[in-house]
Amino acid sequence: MKKLLFACSLLVAALSAKASVWESTQKWDKEWEARYGRWIARDVSKDIFVDGKTLLSGMATDCADSLYAVRILFAYENNLPFVINAPGYFEGKIQTFGNSTSMFDHIKDEKERVKAFIKFVMEQSGTDSLQKDTYPVAINSINAGTLYLVEWWYVLKLKMVQHSFFVKGANAKNGLIYLSSNAPVKVRKLDVTKGVPRFEFAKAPFGYRSWKHPEHLLIPESSIPKELGYSTEQYDIVNQYGERAGLKEINKRIKKRFK
Repeated sequence: MKKLLFACSLLVAALSAKASVWESTQKWDKEWEARYGRWIARDVSKDIFVDGKTLLSGMATDCADSLYAVRILFAYENNLPFVINAPGYFEGKIQTFGNSTSMFDHIKDEKERVKAFIKFVMEQSGTDSLQKDTYPVAINSINAGTLYLVEWWYVLKLKMVQHSFFVKGANAKNGLIYLSSNAPVKVRKLDVTKGVPRFEFAKAPFGYRSWKHPEHLLIPESSIPKELGYSTEQYDIVNQYGERAGLKEINKRIKKRFK
């Protein structure tokens, strides 16, 4: 009987391992976020989708796609989980979706399986979903890897338009440096924006944000540990200075780090 139970347990373990896009043996925490930021600053360039150096090369993106893809790549390469709120594709069936899914089991090659997972996430996501998968951060927590989400009224098309960037780094001269893709979806080099971007933000859920960890997806943002940078102070700054001046004030405070 014991042998039978042991054999069954091995079978279940084998099936479980097969069910994942990749196995996550690490857990996101403050230190891993710091490593993520250093990786963005050191290794992620405007050419990441065209340089042939990573799984992302050759992938077509728009702005939000590039943010999801870069985060997934780091998670995969470091055996970390990647979990987001379930896209509309799964409406009413599951609450979260991530690398533990079995929907890509038919792809035996691991790297091809990961690429298929990335493409699916990009197809199902956008700046609107980024608003749910991230949380606002304190000014002192804005660093390489931080996301910047904006929305503005597009007069020519008479509609609201959203855009998203991720911070590449910062320095004393420019303050923040951003990378972003654009529309329409295509294989492209990322755009580089230095200093104060063209578009500002007025209120949540826009502005500077960080990725939620898996355990944060289904809880109120205010419950996210302060040690991970959760804060709404950026909205206080915008309310005090105004949208454009508030964005400049935030960038000025970033520059002060290098003095």
